[in-house]
Amino acid sequence: MSRQLGRFGRTFESFAHRDYRFLWAGSLLSTTAFMTTFLLVPVVAYEITGSYAASGIAQMGSGISMFFLGPFGGVIADRYAKKPLVLAGQIFPTLLIVITGILIITGVITVWMLFLSTLLMGFGFALMGPARQAWLGELVPRRLLANGVALQQMSQNMARVFGPMLVAVLLAAFAFSTGYLYLIVASFFLIVVPLTTMLPRTKPARREGEPPRVLAEMRLGFAYLLKTPRLRVLWVFWMVMVVCGFAFNTLMPGYVEREFDRPSTDAFNVYLIFGAASFLFNIPLAGLVGGRWGWPLLLITGFGSAVSFFLIAGAPSFGGVLLMSILNGAATSGVMLVTMSLMMAHSRPEYFGRVMSFITLGYGAQSIMAGVWGGVADALGGRQTFVVIGLIALAITAFMVIAWLRTRHLPLEFGTAAAETGPAPARQSGPPLRRQPVPAFTAQVAPVVLMEGQKPRGGSDLSRIAAGGD
Repeated sequence: MSRQLGRFGRTFESFAHRDYRFLWAGSLLSTTAFMTTFLLVPVVAYEITGSYAASGIAQMGSGISMFFLGPFGGVIADRYAKKPLVLAGQIFPTLLIVITGILIITGVITVWMLFLSTLLMGFGFALMGPARQAWLGELVPRRLLANGVALQQMSQNMARVFGPMLVAVLLAAFAFSTGYLYLIVASFFLIVVPLTTMLPRTKPARREGEPPRVLAEMRLGFAYLLKTPRLRVLWVFWMVMVVCGFAFNTLMPGYVEREFDRPSTDAFNVYLIFGAASFLFNIPLAGLVGGRWGWPLLLITGFGSAVSFFLIAGAPSFGGVLLMSILNGAATSGVMLVTMSLMMAHSRPEYFGRVMSFITLGYGAQSIMAGVWGGVADALGGRQTFVVIGLIALAITAFMVIAWLRTRHLPLEFGTAAAETGPAPARQSGPPLRRQPVPAFTAQVAPVVLMEGQKPRGGSDLSRIAAGGD
């Protein structure tokens, strides 16, 4: 019991580092702004057209840009200074939020304008997401990486609370239109941008005068993901579960109106309950994810998420949907937190940006699939579509159980956070690994790694890795 209490006590351990606190606070505010606008998109689209499919199409733009540009963003994050990338990824979407709000206020907004807005906003995410996550790995010691990633994911779940709460309060107290809500959330960046400028600027991994090899680097990153068993199965699981989980946002405005005869804006009450459950559940989860409970928790939350979709499909009333969203919020957010933490913990530092970019592909895929879910719901009905989503989530979790049983006894990869904090000596069998140069923070927290012979990054190193070496 005392050991578990100690684990809970380490939930916020990464906050001891000043730079991490600044990054986390900026992430919380920016994610709240982004989350609020993304929750508003299906509501605005449904109010314009009354169609599930239109709600999904309006969200597809960000998915297309993130899905196809995300891997490039990962290479850029691994090879260039991260601070300018994060700043650009904050300023550009802010301008788009302001423009979209003005279009809504003036009454000229259309579904295709919403689609274009989310498409352009996705460009900023493709740059900022991988860079911010890779930057996190430089701001905390290696032993706290899983905790830092978990707390970062928890900030996203807090945004799921603050975003709907902000909308609910402003709608109830001031009857603001959705256009004015866009302008209000854009003002958050008056705090976010100064916080980001206060963070240290790290040196790029690319050597001076060395030509960038974006496509080659991207292929190397994807090859690394696919040939690493744990990362491979975690990534497949992540992609499917994110697509299932975010269908909840797409379908809910039409679901509450068609099934329970309530205004589509009541979806924000559901989002609020979902976000509150996510946040409360993530507090203890952040303290457990770095230990032996990580993988079992992944499977438990996966099954919980699948069951919650079945319960939402069978909810007899709007109150029942609110109640079931508690389980859905806790389980679905838990899946995302644990999966992301495990993927970062099992990745070598020089691949952080690219691994994060492949994680971002899940967000892109869910936005692309939003239109598909909307079309299915128009054809089959909202309840039937939630049943389909539950079956898919159940199947991929069963697959993950088998994958975990097959990979749990494999040796941990030398140079990863999981290996350094694992219970047993952790390195791959075979000859010593000849590694790419690692970020500066590794030299501070893992000097033993630097004692091994390293070769400067160059064409010969790329050719050697491409040929299959580590």
